[in-house]
Amino acid sequence: MTIEQASEHFGVPLEKLQTYENQGLFDCNRQPDGTIDYSEELMEYVGIINILTDAGAEADALRDFMGQLMESTITKGEKLRYLRRQRQKLLESIHLKQKSLDQLDYIIHRVTKTSDSV
Repeated sequence: MTIEQASEHFGVPLEKLQTYENQGLFDCNRQPDGTIDYSEELMEYVGIINILTDAGAEADALRDFMGQLMESTITKGEKLRYLRRQRQKLLESIHLKQKSLDQLDYIIHRVTKTSDSV
């Protein structure tokens, strides 16, 4: 199916699919005429891309990972290493945001107690 049909059928914003396509995340699924067939299988990979993108995966590493995954040239161990590395990066980001939240809460507490200064 076309990108427009896939967007409508699977409820994935067209802009998101276009971004992924422009980043070369589906190059191994290009047809001889240069178009991409948005099959059900490809859309399962889009789900993985969504998760990894939301987790902060870098475009180049994600492109390499997805290419190997879609072409079945990656071992289970390599998949797990990549996924665990992305998990660790996300966890570090969460911890940094939690630290900022705690600091902001402290400032709010101080302002609430003194009502005039930070």
